[in-house]
Amino acid sequence: MKRLLFALVALTFAFPVFAQEEENYIQVNGTSEIEIVPNQIFLSITLDESDTKGRQAIEQQRKLMISTLKSLGIDTEKQLTMADMSSSYFKRGTSLSAAKYQLELSTSEQVVSVYDKLSEIGISDITIARVSHTDMEQYKSKCRQDAIKNAKAIATELATAIEQTIGRCTYIYDSNRGITPSYYNNGIMLMRSVAKATNGMTEESTPVEFKKITINYSVTAKFELK
Repeated sequence: MKRLLFALVALTFAFPVFAQEEENYIQVNGTSEIEIVPNQIFLSITLDESDTKGRQAIEQQRKLMISTLKSLGIDTEKQLTMADMSSSYFKRGTSLSAAKYQLELSTSEQVVSVYDKLSEIGISDITIARVSHTDMEQYKSKCRQDAIKNAKAIATELATAIEQTIGRCTYIYDSNRGITPSYYNNGIMLMRSVAKATNGMTEESTPVEFKKITINYSVTAKFELK
C-alpha cells in the first residue's frame, strides 16, 4: 500500500503543474436606434347595418366604399382585404350584419383622403390598425449590426483610457426577441376632426404626420483585453 502511494506521488511531480491563466477581457453593452417613416399604414374599416338610419345593407355599403376608394386612385383588388365578417348581432329580433375590412395605404395624405371621403358617405368606423415599412427586416438587420459595432467602439474607448487594446470578440449575447416598433395612436383621427370642427380648417390645412417607427436593439459583448 505504501509503495502504491509513493508511486502516485512521484507520478504527480513528474508532470509540470500549469496554473490557470487569469482571463483578461472587457464586457460592454452596445445599443442602436433607428427611426423610419412608415410606408405601410393599415386601416381597419368596419361596415355595420346598425350605423345607418335606413339599415343600409352591408353589400350596398361595400359597393359604395369600393367605388369611393377607386375614385381616390386606390387599387381595391390589391390594397383592400376582408378581415372579418359577422352576423351574430341581434336587436329586437332583427339581425344586424357587420363586415370588417383592412386597407393598406402608403402615405398620411392617403389616410386623410380616405377618412374624409368615407365619412362623407356614412362610413366612419375607421381606425389605424398598425403601421410598418416594406424594408422592415433590412432596417432590423442594420440596427443589430450597428449595436455590435457600438459595443466594439465602447470597448476600444475604455481600453484606450487605460493604455490597453482589445482583441477578438469572444462572446456576444443577443437578448432581443422580436423588436416591436412604435405604432401611432388612433387619436390622430379624432384630433384632426375636432380641429376642423372648431377652427374651420380645410382638409389641406390639417395635415397628418405619423410618428416615426423607432427600432431599438442592444447586445452584450466580451472582447479580449491586451
